[in-house]
Amino acid sequence: MNAPMQAARTAQAERVDLDAHILDEGGTAPMALMPRAEQPVIAHRAADARIVTPADLLEIAMQSSTPDIERLERLMAMNLQYAEQQEKNRLRDAMLAFRADYAAFTGENIIIPKTLFVERGKAGSFEQAEYDRVCGMLSPALSKHGFGYRHDQKFTSKQWTTDGVTSDIPWVIVTCFLDHRLGHTETVTLEGPPGDLTANTPVQNMQTTATYCKRQSLLAVTGTPTGGEDKEADLRKRKADNAAEDQGEQQAARASSIEDRFKAATSIPELSRVMNALTMDEKRNWQSAFNDRREELKRGAQ
Repeated sequence: MNAPMQAARTAQAERVDLDAHILDEGGTAPMALMPRAEQPVIAHRAADARIVTPADLLEIAMQSSTPDIERLERLMAMNLQYAEQQEKNRLRDAMLAFRADYAAFTGENIIIPKTLFVERGKAGSFEQAEYDRVCGMLSPALSKHGFGYRHDQKFTSKQWTTDGVTSDIPWVIVTCFLDHRLGHTETVTLEGPPGDLTANTPVQNMQTTATYCKRQSLLAVTGTPTGGEDKEADLRKRKADNAAEDQGEQQAARASSIEDRFKAATSIPELSRVMNALTMDEKRNWQSAFNDRREELKRGAQ
C-alpha cells in the first residue's frame, strides 16, 4: 500500500475517532453519524468531493476543548509524512513534464551556424557560433515549450601546479540553468582559466572565458548542435597533415644544406665550424658523416 492511500485511510480512522469524541462531549453529531432519516438530502457530485487530509484532522483536533495530546502527536507525524510524499510526487511530476516538453523542444531541430571567423596566427584559425546568435535562436523555442535559462558566473582563483610549483591563478566558473515552468531544473557547469590576449585587461580576459563558457553550457544543456562541426574536424586534420608535410620538407632541405656545407669545407677547422653550428640532435645525426669527411680531408692533406 502506497503512502498517500495509507495516509487517507488513517485520516478516515482518525476522523471517526474525532467524530465520536465530539459526541462524547455533547456536541452535534456529524452528518456521517446522524440517523439516515435525519441526514439532509445532498446531490452527490464528483466536483464537490474533497479528500480529507491529515492537516484537516489536525485542525479539528486542535479545536477540541479537551485535546488529546497523544492523538495530536500521531496526527502531526502523519501530516509530516503526507506532506513529504506530496512533495516527492510534485518533484516526480515536474521531472516527467520537463522530459515531455524537452522532447517536444528537440523536435524544433535548431542548428546554430558558425558565423564568426577567429584568426589566431600560428595558433591556427577556426569558426565559432556567436553567443548572441545562440540566444536569439534558442529563446523563442525554449519559451514556447515552457523553458527558460539563466547563468551564474563566478570570478575566483584556483591552485594550479606547473613544473612542480603550485600557485593561485584566476579562474572562471559558469553554470547554466535550464528551468521548466513546473519547477524542474537541469544544469551544466563549465570552468577554465582566463584568456591570455596581451591587448586585454585581466578583467576582459576573464570575461572572454565567461562568454565562451556561457555559450557552450547553453548549447550543452539544451542539446543544441552547431553547424559544420565535422567539417571543422576535417579542416584541423588537413592542417595537421599539411604542417607535418611542411616540416618534412624543411627537414629534408636542412639535411641537404648540411651535406653541402660538409662537402664545401676544405679544411678540418672549417669542417669543425660547420659541425659546431649544428643543434645537439643534428650533431648526433651527422657525427658519422662528419668523421668520414674529416678522414677525407686528412688524406688530402698528406
